[in-house]
Amino acid sequence: MAKVTFLPDNSSCEASSDLTLLEIAKINDIPHVSACGGEGNCTTCRLLILEGIENCTPETKKEKILIEKAHTTKGFRLACQTKIDGDVTARRLVLDADDIKDMSFDRQGETKKIAILFSDIRGFTPFSEKLTPYDVIFILNRYFKRMVKVIENNGGRVDNYIGDGLIAIFGIKNEKNAPEYAVKAGLEMCEEIDDMKPYLKTMYGKDFDIGIGIHWGEAVVGDIGSGESKRFTAIGDSMNFASRVESANKQFKSRVLVSDELYQEIKETLIIKDYMRTMVPGIDGRVTLHEVEQINLSKDLEKLEKIQKTEGGYNWQKCGTIESYDKNPQQVFKVYRESVLVIKAEGKFFAIDEKCPHMNLSMKGGIIDSKSGSINCAWHNTTFCYKTGKVKEWLALSKSQKFMAKIFLKSNKQAEGVLDIEPTDIKVYPIQELDNHIWVGVS
Repeated sequence: MAKVTFLPDNSSCEASSDLTLLEIAKINDIPHVSACGGEGNCTTCRLLILEGIENCTPETKKEKILIEKAHTTKGFRLACQTKIDGDVTARRLVLDADDIKDMSFDRQGETKKIAILFSDIRGFTPFSEKLTPYDVIFILNRYFKRMVKVIENNGGRVDNYIGDGLIAIFGIKNEKNAPEYAVKAGLEMCEEIDDMKPYLKTMYGKDFDIGIGIHWGEAVVGDIGSGESKRFTAIGDSMNFASRVESANKQFKSRVLVSDELYQEIKETLIIKDYMRTMVPGIDGRVTLHEVEQINLSKDLEKLEKIQKTEGGYNWQKCGTIESYDKNPQQVFKVYRESVLVIKAEGKFFAIDEKCPHMNLSMKGGIIDSKSGSINCAWHNTTFCYKTGKVKEWLALSKSQKFMAKIFLKSNKQAEGVLDIEPTDIKVYPIQELDNHIWVGVS
């Protein structure tokens, strides 16, 4: 048995050589800081070996890496990594009253592998520079309300807001398939901003977009701060790297980028649009980033095999039973990445883009005229042929309606331009009727 003397309280105890100095302190009720719980993931259990350094085991690999990061002098060791085979005198890091008060074996955080999502608004500065602060707050709150709902619906939580950006984390409660739901949230956030753009364009004459970066890696999660300001958060290199992934969207003109670590974790569920090798600040060498076009959750892959197929140069998907259109002749489906409106008219089925080409507003609910083979956009009174997608009548507002629209938009010269957009046909999609189901194809 070896004798260990802990300073500054001059507590001595005997211990066997199979225990670390941290374990010896714990067994003998000697308070000792260890924020990571003694797993060799921090330097808070450092102590100075005053006598008997030759009786200590060699530094472990973990210890060498951490000691290089810390401000230390010769003789400092990590209590959780150091064992002894002879007498030792060690001084714990008790430097002031706070150290004495906070001495504890309690873990102050936990290392977890989590999915980290960073998002940032593109072009918000030029968008907001002529607006009042109240307008800016109003728009940001409207934006964040949508984004937070998407994140929370996918099992994530917002970790922090940074100006017009946000950080969300997934998997802190060991939720299953956290990387998948982080990517799903990112894609849905893009859909939400697309849905907001018509409102922004109408109200302010311009809009903005977002960039999203997602990484899968280790971080320390736990409470930080004190009193009423204490909050649960995640800290670590992975958080910084996720931010770098998001920033790369500017360079590649993309919207959703994921790290290679996340891609390798769930690559069977992802449809990748492109990938790139690039340098990111703080990282040696090039990293691979992947631009995500679509995700099929692993729990749905078997189901998707039954409702999707590739044929004749199109990707086809089932879009409801034929009978379902008797009660609901207008139905919207997400066909791969396209939002498609399937309608029943003249006893036949037709598929068009769910969003009108004027202001990206929903075509669902528009009046269908079977005699003229047309559908009307309820938002701005444009009529399209649902067979060919050709414009029949563009922005058919009365003089009084146009006058009122001008009055409504007169404070913003840019916004007036929404009334002068050139006529644009609506996209149509091929239809198949198979096995009592409607199939829609997208290229």
